[in-house]
Amino acid sequence: MLRTIVRAAPEAGQTIRLTYADGKIVAVDLTSIIRQGGVFTALGDPVVFERVRIGERGRYIEWPGGPDLCADALWLAAHSGDEAEAA
Repeated sequence: MLRTIVRAAPEAGQTIRLTYADGKIVAVDLTSIIRQGGVFTALGDPVVFERVRIGERGRYIEWPGGPDLCADALWLAAHSGDEAEAA
């Protein structure tokens, strides 16, 4: 099933709360991704992190300057394997 994001809201720390088209809400901590560096380094700045927006057709979230994360990958990051398959 392809997941579609309808709302993305930054929260305290480096967490994003996502609302999917089916009404399910998840919170994803992006700290480990940001610590990897590269294109995600800029997201360590709270001003940049808060500028998250939903990409085309809700299939990803993105920030100015190019970093983006897939809706399906974010869903899986928020769930264990068994829960993600059953959801």
